Amino acid sequence: MKKPVILAGILFLFDQITKYLIDVFIPYGNSINIIPFFDLFNMTHVRNTGVAFSFFQGRNLTFTIFTAAVLAFFCVWLYRNRNAVSKLQMYAFCIVIAGGAGNMIDRIFRGAVVDFLDFGINALRWPSFNAADSCICVGAFLIIIDLAKPLFRKKSN
Repeated sequence: MKKPVILAGILFLFDQITKYLIDVFIPYGNSINIIPFFDLFNMTHVRNTGVAFSFFQGRNLTFTIFTAAVLAFFCVWLYRNRNAVSKLQMYAFCIVIAGGAGNMIDRIFRGAVVDFLDFGINALRWPSFNAADSCICVGAFLIIIDLAKPLFRKKSN
């Protein structure tokens, strides 16, 4: 359980450092074009008080409490089941916890989640996101993959 927790700590720190750098070097609402070809990738400083894709804006306190409860549940459940979950699930849950903690810290200390990764082609843009959001998505995907593995195994007769 030691390595997945260390990985989670590193991912959490990376998320917080990148958000700090955005706060310091890119004023709120401004953007820096990184890949100018078709305006493919920008670093755009935005804030999100809602959830994914900026749904439910203005409910920062609600989502802070919800995130804290979910993170507490995941941590307790993972600790109690540490010998029953697969190695991949252990890493995946720790990655999700790192991402959730990163965004929760933003909500508590910044009043909103700092998003800045801005991808798209010209005016067709994906909603801005951050490293913590990526951790949550990657971790959730790994959990689903691990849970689905038995469906793809050949049955031996």
